[in-house]
Amino acid sequence: MLLRRIHTYAATIDTTVDSSREAFSYSRSVINVERRNSLLMTVPSCFAVARSKDRSFLTECYSNVKMMHYDEAITTPLIRITTFPKGKHALDGFSRYLTPTVYGEYILGNMLISPFHPRNARFYTYHVDVIHRGSYISLRFKPKRVNTQLVSGSAHIDGLTGRIISCNFSGEYDHVRFTVSLVMGYQALQSLFPTRSDAVLRFNFLGNKINGHFVQYFDMPRELPDSAFDGQLENFGLMEKIRPEPLDSAQWAIYRKMLDKRRADSLAMADSTRSHRPSFAKQVLWDIIGDNVLNRYKTTFGMNNRGYIRINPIMNPLYMGYSRRKGFTYKFDLNFSYQLHDNSEITTRFKAGYAFRLRQFYFRIPIYYYFNKRRNGYVKLEMGNGNHISSRLVEPVTQLMPLDTLGLSNVVGQLNEFKQGDARLVFNYDISSHFSFQVGLLYQLHKAVNEKVLKTLGYPAVYRSFAPAIELQWRPWGWSGPIITGDYDHGLPDVLDSNNRYDRFEFNGEYIHHLNKLQLIEARAGVGFYTRKGGRSLFLNYENFQEDNIPGGWNDDWSGEFELLRSETYNTSDYYFRGNLTYESPLLLLSWLPWVGRYLEMERVYVSALQAVNVHPYVEVGYGFTTRLFSIGAFMSSGQGNRTFGVKFGFELFRNW
Repeated sequence: MLLRRIHTYAATIDTTVDSSREAFSYSRSVINVERRNSLLMTVPSCFAVARSKDRSFLTECYSNVKMMHYDEAITTPLIRITTFPKGKHALDGFSRYLTPTVYGEYILGNMLISPFHPRNARFYTYHVDVIHRGSYISLRFKPKRVNTQLVSGSAHIDGLTGRIISCNFSGEYDHVRFTVSLVMGYQALQSLFPTRSDAVLRFNFLGNKINGHFVQYFDMPRELPDSAFDGQLENFGLMEKIRPEPLDSAQWAIYRKMLDKRRADSLAMADSTRSHRPSFAKQVLWDIIGDNVLNRYKTTFGMNNRGYIRINPIMNPLYMGYSRRKGFTYKFDLNFSYQLHDNSEITTRFKAGYAFRLRQFYFRIPIYYYFNKRRNGYVKLEMGNGNHISSRLVEPVTQLMPLDTLGLSNVVGQLNEFKQGDARLVFNYDISSHFSFQVGLLYQLHKAVNEKVLKTLGYPAVYRSFAPAIELQWRPWGWSGPIITGDYDHGLPDVLDSNNRYDRFEFNGEYIHHLNKLQLIEARAGVGFYTRKGGRSLFLNYENFQEDNIPGGWNDDWSGEFELLRSETYNTSDYYFRGNLTYESPLLLLSWLPWVGRYLEMERVYVSALQAVNVHPYVEVGYGFTTRLFSIGAFMSSGQGNRTFGVKFGFELFRNW
């Protein structure tokens, strides 16, 4: 009965909020570095901490909070004082523990599963500790199985209404051990959010140990007029008036050390002698280049900060991986957007990478102009390339040529290797939540790696295709259900030097079914075929075998792919039938082991099958798991008596930082 009242309490609160509602908050953080080494510089937002000679840092911030919705707000700092070098932001991810949503399915983002939501009760055990005078009840909770997404703790509950009066929870996620204490609001909308939060965090990573104590007060009264804020973020006088509780002696000592250092630096700058000037290596190589290489860079610009740029760290372990076919791979990611108005936006993304075993550089640049974001109406121009591709139709011809007599025997293994690139212009519009359509133009180019050699042999070295394309998408249950897509391309010869003539049809269905917040099944099935292929129509690609083609994206990037199969196996076929199935759960095989289970975040089983001209059929099975450090999967395939085995590896370090 108590749980039922907790689960239904949020539904009794009117969450309709006037967009003009404003509030103010005060936050303070104290960071203490117990131990550090050079590897700390590779941790996102830790460069300033790693390079500084100090070991204790203090940050205070007074902010304006404008409520857009009951669970959405825009926060603008009015005063910010920090002892981080040059006013840098560091360990910003820690502050999210101060703003949990205890009544939601997730306490923090999509990381920690709330014990106070009805869908999550199956993951926890509950015990009534004490029934106090009146209606106050103490409730303890703990997870049924050890998992990084589950927490343990206690709460004081109003037994009559189910309102959470206060609570605390602790756990460990992504190298951070945390204990969070909350005092919730008293009535109406405020009762869904804390009025004060207190978090103690401990970060351990490869010999680095950092402790943090964070506190935040919400719904603070505004005692100062607008004129008091002169646009200067660092204002000690105003912060002294606003601060809801005095600093202790240790915190004041951190401030005094910073001010003493500033005075010393000012005297050093006044001295014109060379010995007091910062060295080039320190100022440029470390402070400028090193900061941007190892830290995520993001900033806003333009009127009302409508523009946004984000560059992930150049040395980002999340963009490094390994697979049997590509070897070690490295990727780079840049995002840019500019909001023209509330329903219109320009956005682009530059993704690049290099596969060291294949010695291939690849990139993709999609540019979107959203003219109607509510209807997903956009025009997209996309350019990119892919992995080198070979053609089984070219290979037999080159094998029959007298390469030895022509002195070309040293390149025989590369004659059928072609570079590939593509460009497309697409118009997309959602008619409703059930139907979408897309029309556009597709241009593909395949050029031989040894172009001059093939020309010498009298064989075409460049293949081009130009095709109008149309896509129809049907979502029977809206965006929360299966997605069924149909594609048609019509290759036109002699347009932009196109020498490929074809008609291609593809039909694809995909569905992600969440059994609960920790378990899901991902299913996908598709068919494709050519009704016409000209005599020289080579290197035609089936679109549904391309990466990143599932709307909304898979939780696991490896789902829906054939890890051990070369692309020409299916691209040269006149038809294909495919199916992919993935089951994901944190409590599958290894997670039941006492010591191993606490480090596993997720386990997955993969089953994929393909029927094409050259394989009857091809079956691939795999098993993988994810930890806070990495994801690894092992795959085995069988088709036409050919059995292969491969391993795929990817870093998971600080994915949610």
